[in-house]
Amino acid sequence: MEINVKEIFKRADIKQIRSFLLDGDGEFDDDCYGTYEERLNRNSEDIINTLRNIISKDGENVNELHDAMRELTVAFLTYRDVFSEIGMKVGARLLFQLLFDDA
Repeated sequence: MEINVKEIFKRADIKQIRSFLLDGDGEFDDDCYGTYEERLNRNSEDIINTLRNIISKDGENVNELHDAMRELTVAFLTYRDVFSEIGMKVGARLLFQLLFDDA
């Protein structure tokens, strides 16, 4: 049996663990890089601009609203991913304190 240490370290990543826990696949895309704030802003800007444009128009905008909802879903999933990763880090820190704090 051959052990690929590089592959093990590649999988030992908070984003991999989050993806596995929430999606079951352990695969994440290039859009999950950057700071948490950058990731949230990047995926929120499009939906905010789209909704502003739709609201300012007259008439039926069913297709545009449908597209906006799709973009909103993508933004929501980014928020889910970011806050899941933060939650895992907080949990690990609390566990560390419980195990090793002298007080």
